[in-house]
Amino acid sequence: MADTDTSELVPGQSVARDNGERMGRSRAGHLVFLRRRVAEPGFVVAIDAPPGAEGSDGVLTAVWAHANEAFDRLMRES
Repeated sequence: MADTDTSELVPGQSVARDNGERMGRSRAGHLVFLRRRVAEPGFVVAIDAPPGAEGSDGVLTAVWAHANEAFDRLMRES
């Protein structure tokens, strides 16, 4: 996702890549990422929020649907 320009994203907007990975800017203005894990099977959902903020620890899951639910939740709530 390094080739994706995040400066154009407005709060509440997300984009998907051809491989299904997603990136967006939450309502509070934080970047949210859904990526496939490389070292092990599964997915990671992460947010650039400060430590201790809602969802700042991210989510690891092996289930695609759970990863998408976590991404959507962080987009709304963070």
